[in-house]
Amino acid sequence: MHRIYLLFIVGTSVVVSFGISGLLSALSSDFNGIHPKTIRKIRNAEDWPKLDGSLKNIFWVVQISDIHISLFVDPHRASDLLTLCEDYIKLINPESVIVTGDLTDAKKKGHIESIQLKDEWVVYQNIMKRCAAGIRARWVDIRGNHDCFDVHDFSSDNNYYRWFSATGPVYEKKKDFEEGFIHSVVRPDGSTYSFIGIDTCSRPGPNRPFNFFGYIDEKQSRHLKYLSAVTATSNHTVWFGHYPTSLNVQDPPNLREIMSGSIMYLCGHLHTMGNVVPRMYAKHSTGQLELELGDWKDNRMFRIIAFDNDIVSFTDAKLGQWPIILITNPKDNQFLSPRIEPVEMIYFSTHIRILIFSRSKIVRVKVYIDSKVLGLAQQAAPNSPLFVLHWNPQDFARGTHKMDVSVMTEDKNTGFASQYFSTGGQERGFSLLPRLLLMLNIYNVAQALFGLMVLVYVTALTLLRLCSNIRQYLFLRKYLLCTFVNSIVMKIWLASRVTSLFYLLVGSVVYMAFGPWFAGYILSDHIGVVFAWGIIVNGTFIAGGLTYIYAIFQFLTFSVPLTLLVGHILDQRRRQGSLYLQKNVLFVLFTLLMFTFVVYLACGEFVRAYGKIAFLLGPLRTGNVVLLPLAVRLALKADLKSTLVNSTF
Repeated sequence: MHRIYLLFIVGTSVVVSFGISGLLSALSSDFNGIHPKTIRKIRNAEDWPKLDGSLKNIFWVVQISDIHISLFVDPHRASDLLTLCEDYIKLINPESVIVTGDLTDAKKKGHIESIQLKDEWVVYQNIMKRCAAGIRARWVDIRGNHDCFDVHDFSSDNNYYRWFSATGPVYEKKKDFEEGFIHSVVRPDGSTYSFIGIDTCSRPGPNRPFNFFGYIDEKQSRHLKYLSAVTATSNHTVWFGHYPTSLNVQDPPNLREIMSGSIMYLCGHLHTMGNVVPRMYAKHSTGQLELELGDWKDNRMFRIIAFDNDIVSFTDAKLGQWPIILITNPKDNQFLSPRIEPVEMIYFSTHIRILIFSRSKIVRVKVYIDSKVLGLAQQAAPNSPLFVLHWNPQDFARGTHKMDVSVMTEDKNTGFASQYFSTGGQERGFSLLPRLLLMLNIYNVAQALFGLMVLVYVTALTLLRLCSNIRQYLFLRKYLLCTFVNSIVMKIWLASRVTSLFYLLVGSVVYMAFGPWFAGYILSDHIGVVFAWGIIVNGTFIAGGLTYIYAIFQFLTFSVPLTLLVGHILDQRRRQGSLYLQKNVLFVLFTLLMFTFVVYLACGEFVRAYGKIAFLLGPLRTGNVVLLPLAVRLALKADLKSTLVNSTF
């Protein structure tokens, strides 16, 4: 018996060790090995463009994400988008406007059922056309998961992106457009900047909620490699899509490697996790930045990205924010990419360079370094948003320094911007939570975590069932924590020793991992079947993504509490008899609350999203409505004397 426990402990330790090792490897920004596209040739001094006081070699683009035009919720999303176009984009005057998905909300009035609504797309198209008519910028948009709800494939009649977006009608008939396309910005001197859009919507696109992950197949992967090769000679390549790379399912996962020669990947989708992570940025081991933009839907966010002599900077702003300040030189040293951009130019620059966009005349731009006034920046040319100030970057070659910019406008509006920089090339790291969200492969993590949970649960109950003398494995000390752990172990052991309960508990968890959860209208005209490991609909298999997260939720909110509940019943019966337990108000209340929760889940989200058939043919959640009272009854009626014969406790 001790050998079995030792094997279990060693096996668990190995799994955890590999998990920690993989986690650290995934979060590492250090460059290991040499990828030919990520090693930039260092420019010779005579080849350097000058980061001086001129307007040469600078332009900028605007990004918007997660607009969610809706017929039923917040009509100001549309009117505010028009305000952004007329008040901001016309003044900012970007080269391009990049929209990274979720153009429409695609939900019915109850906000649960999903449907592609033509009227929402008409509203989006009207705004986009009015916006594009008043600016020189090219409007480039791509689909998000909401734009793919209930869409069989790209050629489906309800794929309104084909007709009502800016990009869909332009590229629709182009071969392989739906796998990815190139939007190029060609500057007067012939410099080319390539923006590669990738649509990783599931094909087919299930109704919500199981349409949260992006998917890349081998055909699309080959096309993306081709686009990467085609743009290899561009001054810079920027990739953009809706889903963060961490939420794209690919086997093997090599999207980041394909994009490794680029300066950044622009995305949305996560909505800054409800403002928990407002700055969701990370840098991959190849030197490529990944920048998630907060949503337009609730936060009215947008982004300005500047290309200043091939050094790329950005700032995120909100509707209503004036003035908007973007320091392009020196660049924020958190976002330096020395393998991809010519950061050595910062050290030899002659001027600090700041883009300032304001509705009213700017009367003062004061620059501070390390809290000391450096001077007043001056406008580089009449009507130009670029302000410059002469400086000596060699004075700041050691360590990291802080630059603050204070702006005063004619109508007494003030603006402030701060960032850290280093002219010597020192880089700052990124916060842990954004790195976890953007750098991990969340599909693999969720799959492994759920698999580990099932393995530990089944193994633990099996080993405890084989144990006849539980006392020798309990803590002898009387500390509160030891007493608590002993109590939990005792309850699980008792549950495992009752044969009917053991098979019921283990069987339900194994079924959750491998069996069908429910059948329902995954597409509006096709019934599909959902498993933990994927969805089968219309003859197509869609690998599980969000299903694993739902499985973890199911395990933690039902399987574990059920095990502890029946174990508690057996433990109380062993101690004080069944009559005491039935009169215990807390026990009865907890059981009723848990039953109410199970009924709510069975009749709730899946039924509203996929139809009543999801309840009628829902062995998992509908089955739990029966499983819970059955398990409680078995625990109340179990013959403890015969069950625990030859057992020591």
